Amino acid sequence: MKKFPLRLILSHSASPLSASSKAQFLPVSSEREPQKKCFVVGTSPLHLHMFDLKRAQITALSWLSFFSLFTESARAELGVKEEEIAAQVSAFWKEWSHVWDGTIEGHELADSLVENPSLHLDGPDSISAVLSGPLQITSRKLTKKPTQGRNAVLREFRDWPSKWSGGSVKQSKFKVVEVEISGNEVVTNELVAVVVEGDKVWGYNGRWKTHWVIEKEKLLFDRSEILEGKVAQTNHFIFKETTTGLLPEGSTADLELIEENFYWRERIPASFEPDQFGETGISIADVNGDGLEDVYLCQIGGLRNKLWLRTKEGRLITAPFSGLEIRDNTAAALFLDFDSDGDRDAILTTTAGIVIFANNGEGVFREHVRFPDLPYGFGMGACDYDQDGDLDVFVCQYYSKRNLEGETLRGSFPVPFPIQNATNGGPNVLLRNDGGLQFVDSSQEVGLANDNSRYSFACLWEDFDNDGDQDLIVANDFGPNNFYSNNGKGGFVDYSNAPGIKDGGFGMGLTAADFDLDGLYDLHISNMYSGAGNRIARQKWFHADKDEKTRKTLLNLARGNTLLKNLGRGIFSDVSILSGISMGRWSWASLAVDLNNDTREDILVANGFVTGKDPDDL
Repeated sequence: MKKFPLRLILSHSASPLSASSKAQFLPVSSEREPQKKCFVVGTSPLHLHMFDLKRAQITALSWLSFFSLFTESARAELGVKEEEIAAQVSAFWKEWSHVWDGTIEGHELADSLVENPSLHLDGPDSISAVLSGPLQITSRKLTKKPTQGRNAVLREFRDWPSKWSGGSVKQSKFKVVEVEISGNEVVTNELVAVVVEGDKVWGYNGRWKTHWVIEKEKLLFDRSEILEGKVAQTNHFIFKETTTGLLPEGSTADLELIEENFYWRERIPASFEPDQFGETGISIADVNGDGLEDVYLCQIGGLRNKLWLRTKEGRLITAPFSGLEIRDNTAAALFLDFDSDGDRDAILTTTAGIVIFANNGEGVFREHVRFPDLPYGFGMGACDYDQDGDLDVFVCQYYSKRNLEGETLRGSFPVPFPIQNATNGGPNVLLRNDGGLQFVDSSQEVGLANDNSRYSFACLWEDFDNDGDQDLIVANDFGPNNFYSNNGKGGFVDYSNAPGIKDGGFGMGLTAADFDLDGLYDLHISNMYSGAGNRIARQKWFHADKDEKTRKTLLNLARGNTLLKNLGRGIFSDVSILSGISMGRWSWASLAVDLNNDTREDILVANGFVTGKDPDDL
């Protein structure tokens, strides 16, 4: 993950998320414990969904090849021309952005423009406040007249950051999301992100529309204008990196923390089943009852999991012995009081199965029960769904078992089918707590056994219909998500085909909050935004022999994050585009929390991709 690894989206309006509302969220570039005793934990996954290679052209073609959903005539073309253009445009903007850091002079770029180009950017006198306070956000509009002429355009572009900031450009990114070709004329849409540092910190996010002309097989800049743009400004960074200062002494020399996942997978025997993509999570909980939050680090198979205890001084120290230093590949860990004795027990999803450990009250754990037939667990969620006084656990199983001849070890690339509606994943399980740390699989009994093998990453318990019991949402990686409404009698009704829910994507994370303050919990789903996917799926030839509904479904897979407004009665309305949250990059998880203390829930999105030794390599 080379740039912008975290995305912050601030809520700036308490008005309902309706058609009359403007965008409700603004990008700025531990699960909290939900109410009513519901808890969730994820895997902090880094999982390949598409073979995204180094060059933009190959990125998109691999996206197409992976989907295998286009006509024979399209196979001959494969959008090569569009992707060649996209690659050239990306290279153009990358070179131009060097004007901002002083690497090149503006006049060196003159040959990449037509004779009389124009640039229509925003000016300092065309702004309107969107959010005030320590973090200020302004919406910027176009100046009255565009700048024209080669030299004028180059100067305007060079000086543009200084019109909304007062420092040096530290990061910039132009992401091409649409390409239209008509003869020798080309129109592209780019998402633009710029970070400036000085006595303050500024962040720009916008969408530009650019016209190009192809002359003698060379792409020349003709004109560009800003479709929308916002600037965030604060006196300091919102978050500060403190990892090194918190970790136990000697951690900076600990190879298990320094070396990347691939380094260890080359050295660890396959019998440990180390996860190919390092999909292992982290949990925060007070395990020894001293009132301080401790940290448990899940690791790939072959490396010991680590429990770090927090001291009164704020540092972390390694627990001398906890009983949780297992070497089984562990995707997630959940620490809660499952036996109602006043301390937090542990449940782990490992390649050896679901394992439950009892806490002796002082942070020392003993294995109590194991479910070896459930070796593919990922995210978990705990809740007293049957209201009998103890916490039950829903486990998402991503992979399914394979026969010995064609066995696919955990963490290898999945084979979902069909890609937009896969049902060949592992079966999810609801473990009912019968007391005394005794759990029983009640999935079939309560109505959760059907249609529950959808490569599930995460789950979330919440009372979405305000009837006093906990409902269940499951995020699935390749297609529609699942929504189960609690009937209040210990069973569930499948509402997965309800409006808003059935239009799925690459679901990987969930968070809920009353974003519009109407008394109902709305739902944010972390999906995947793909520039290549958006470019390709919008082309007329893409899957031209299919109906519009199928084409829309495929485009939706690359659209990005989803925000569902809760209308009540198990009905949701998709307000993703309207609210401005869809472009969350390659999102894995999200968290609803009031970050700027204005009483409105904001959204923090963790995103990125698998990074090799070369930041440009996967």
